[in-house]
Amino acid sequence: MMKTLNAMLVSLALAVPATSQAMDIYAFARGGAAYTVIKDTEAVNPFIALSGAPSDNNPATFQGSMGIANLNNDHSVAVGAFGAGLVFSPNFRLELEGSYQKESDYQIDVSLGYRLTGGGPFNATLLGTAYNNISIESEVYMLKAYFDLPLNKHVVPYLMAGAGYAKNKASGVQTFSANANWNEKWDDHSSNEIAWTVGTGVSYIFSKHLALDLGVEHRNLGDWKLKNLPATGDESLKGKLESTTLLMGLRYHF
Repeated sequence: MMKTLNAMLVSLALAVPATSQAMDIYAFARGGAAYTVIKDTEAVNPFIALSGAPSDNNPATFQGSMGIANLNNDHSVAVGAFGAGLVFSPNFRLELEGSYQKESDYQIDVSLGYRLTGGGPFNATLLGTAYNNISIESEVYMLKAYFDLPLNKHVVPYLMAGAGYAKNKASGVQTFSANANWNEKWDDHSSNEIAWTVGTGVSYIFSKHLALDLGVEHRNLGDWKLKNLPATGDESLKGKLESTTLLMGLRYHF
């Protein structure tokens, strides 16, 4: 994370014109909490191998996923951020920010197939439910634009929008209702995704060197994926990751 943020800061420094020595440069550190949500979750599950062809003694079986039966899709976690910024005017500034969003935990329950047990459409028995406990952590790098709206020399509300990328790392474990001994780990998977954010907040200016920021933002962090469960080799989970983040921190102007 440090290497990536250092490269971003160098890029920002190179982008500043040589005539901009009077431009206000600052560094910041912030901390807070994120309410995270996974959306548009999709599950692909294995076909369940049954011995023998369908017959009177072995009725027809639907082999595969019956879909998501239950989804615990939100969690609150800690977030930390730091970076640097440039003030171009009393109403406009840019920031390069690197942040870390701690692991969020979710549960995705998937129903697996059914076996027909008689002649009627409702005479069926569910083969089982796969319980997938997953965790997702994110490193996020953003270029943010701030539009400051000063009320007086101390209180400055602002609007913010930004874009960049997120590195989402997913991991997980699966258990199965029909087999108490089934406790299988998913392969960890990291993906680099386009990310964007919008937000609002207020700054309090203590002096020409020090300011306090308090803001809330909505972040779209792109997709997360679990591509392989080694025990079966043919399962996958994926979805989208979003968060509503509350951050407070200090800016030091050089």
